[in-house]
Amino acid sequence: MEFQLKKWELIYLDDFMKATDDPELAGNICENLPYPMDAAFAVEYIRERLLNSEEKQICRAVIVDGHAVGGADVILGSGDFEKSAELSVWLSKKYRGRSIGSDVIKRICKEAFEKFDIVRISAHTFSTHKVMESALESAGFRHEGTMRKAVFKNGKIYDYEVYSMLREEI
Repeated sequence: MEFQLKKWELIYLDDFMKATDDPELAGNICENLPYPMDAAFAVEYIRERLLNSEEKQICRAVIVDGHAVGGADVILGSGDFEKSAELSVWLSKKYRGRSIGSDVIKRICKEAFEKFDIVRISAHTFSTHKVMESALESAGFRHEGTMRKAVFKNGKIYDYEVYSMLREEI
């Protein structure tokens, strides 16, 4: 499927609201994504990405047919973790499980390795989020381990899976 990774713009606000107003997404993402989606949260999400100087992170909207259907961020670590970065990716329900996720991951990781002096990108996902695990593995990430009972979300405790890709593996 054809898609573009573009810098976020306020014109994508309605798309973001529609794409993220999904209890499954809110339940599987390791951010404080509200459900139902809140307009103030949506504006702040996009605003933070608009104001991003890209010195320490890359934030992109996943665009299909002119509409934002997801997002991908690579955020650099600091201090002892300055040679590492962390990936987060989300897609609206319609686009999950269609191999677009692994292509988004490959593309944004390639951009991050080219732009930043990093050696590693890590990604984390709930053990119950098999679609994300599959996308990470298809993109070349390796499973490093399980953080047992590491996340408390919506009244439940979850295991957390850790994945990584090294510069030479891209």
